Parts: sequence; structure tokens; C-alpha cells
Amino acid sequence: MAKQTLAYNEPYVLYKIEIKSLKVEFGNGAVLDVSHLLSNGRANYILFENLISTFSGIGQNSQGGKSDLRDVAGFNFEVKSYQDVEAYPASKVDFFHTASSSTFGANNHGPVVKRLLDEGNYGAALELCKEKGYDKNDFYVYVNSAQYRIEVPLSYVIVPKPEVLRLLSKSDPRLISRRDVLGLVTKTIEISGL
Repeated sequence: MAKQTLAYNEPYVLYKIEIKSLKVEFGNGAVLDVSHLLSNGRANYILFENLISTFSGIGQNSQGGKSDLRDVAGFNFEVKSYQDVEAYPASKVDFFHTASSSTFGANNHGPVVKRLLDEGNYGAALELCKEKGYDKNDFYVYVNSAQYRIEVPLSYVIVPKPEVLRLLSKSDPRLISRRDVLGLVTKTIEISGL
């Protein structure tokens, strides 16, 4: 029997997947429930990226240092996480990181971006963010996996890069609004599983 290829990958559609648990089954038949790991970003990053790849039909990118996912046409997809609206409704978590991680904190280009923004040079900060990340991607996949809560369905939406660039924060080109991204959603599709 041939493996079914899923294709939940239409831009602006919010795809929802209900997850019940995460378990490890051992050779002796014992099962360990490790669902608590889903709330940890380090633990869930690869797992959720793999799930999105499986459900969207967009392959894992085998080219190191590139975007997270790549389709057969050669388009690059970067996966970014945000806190779910239902789990974290407070407006203070509206903006989240969408630029390359190398542009934040003490990472490679973070101090330069911060200095440019402190100097009021948003344009130069944006150009650096484009060079270090935005220009390498064609689409962004936004997933509600930041501090994920299992009682809320996993959801993701695919947004073309031009729309992402249009929605960037006007004070920091590394950030995007959760409200704005979710405002692009044209419909919601619940995925029942594999």
C-alpha cells in the first residue's frame, strides 16, 4: 500500500490538530507518558515541525542552515511559534519573534539590530533582518506551539513572505503581531489525524 501524501498547505487557512498525548513505548511493552514535554519549546520544536511537514506535505529541508521546510517546487518555509490566543489571551503577548534567531539578543547580529533601532534606523535594521533571514524564505508557517498547552489543539497557518513583511512591527522589524497574522485567516480546517 502506497503512503498517503497529505496536503494541508493552503496559505491563510488555519489548520487545527487535536493532540491527546505524547507517549514513548518501550520494547517490553511499557509506556511512558511524556506529554508534559510538549509545553517546552526545546522539546516540541522538532516534533511539531515534523508534524507540520507530515500534514502539509511539505518536506523537511535537508540543506543545513536553510529554512525549516522545503516543497518539491523549491519554495522555502520557515516555522515560527507564537502563544495560542485561547491559552494566552493577554494582549501583552501579541508580538512575537518572526525574524531569524541570529538577529535577537546577544546572538550574531542581535546587538547590531538593537543599535540600529536605538539610533532610529529602522530601515537599516529591516535590511539586515532581510539579509539574515527574510530573503531566504518564501513562506512562514506560524504555529501555536510557544508554551504549548495540550488542552488546546495544535494549529498552524501558512503566510507568504510579502504579507509577513507588510505586517512586521513598525518599531522592530524582527516582530510580528499574532492578532495581525491570525487576522489573515480565511477559514479553519480541523485535521482529524493521519
